[in-house]
Amino acid sequence: MRIGATVLLSEQQCVQSYEWNRVRPLGSLQGVLDSLEEYHCDEVTIIRPVRHDDTLLQFQQDIEVITALKTMTPISFGGGIRSVEHLKLFKDLPIERLVFSSAFLEKNRNLIVMANELFGRQAIQCLLPVAYRGSDVVVYHCSQRRFIPFSEIDIEFIDELANEVVLFDILHEGSRDKFDWALLEGVPFPFGKLIISGGVGEKTLHIARQKNLASVLIDNKVLHQEYSISGYKHATVLS
Repeated sequence: MRIGATVLLSEQQCVQSYEWNRVRPLGSLQGVLDSLEEYHCDEVTIIRPVRHDDTLLQFQQDIEVITALKTMTPISFGGGIRSVEHLKLFKDLPIERLVFSSAFLEKNRNLIVMANELFGRQAIQCLLPVAYRGSDVVVYHCSQRRFIPFSEIDIEFIDELANEVVLFDILHEGSRDKFDWALLEGVPFPFGKLIISGGVGEKTLHIARQKNLASVLIDNKVLHQEYSISGYKHATVLS
């Protein structure tokens, strides 16, 4: 099982957030990745926390930051990839996986198939920002800025085109060992295809390993020494 980190990139700078809200800046993306490499991170998922008002120019400006990166850590990237124009900007970039959210919720087959042809199916991930509302699981639809019932999602479409699915527990983002395992009960994807993020801690890692999940992504609070990934890995070895 891989152990990685989630990093939020907003207006060319990294930010730290709690419960799906931005709280404070973390500095440059290169500085953040340098710290994560020091902490022995297996992979980093860079997410642009954008909504419906995102523009191609804003996307290009963030991509320029990615272009300048110097890192050996495998990078996944997502947030606002909504057209073939966006895909063309990834040429020769140090990115191994692409993360789609709205494209899967809107069943944008042409876009995802094009990404598949350019990067391979193993590079395609689906991000589902999830939470409980009452007794029902809901998913945040970023481009529409609203929650939709999980029951409205085309599971077969995601299962067909996504190599892995990232379940992001938005209510527990930034907290430690609070990931809501009940979210997995109504998710009909094989555990080996699932990546979890939001509220991940040492106990969460133990359970994820027992369930044979593909990966866990620790929140961007991992950049604080007391939450270092190397410490989490040490804890899993001792368990």
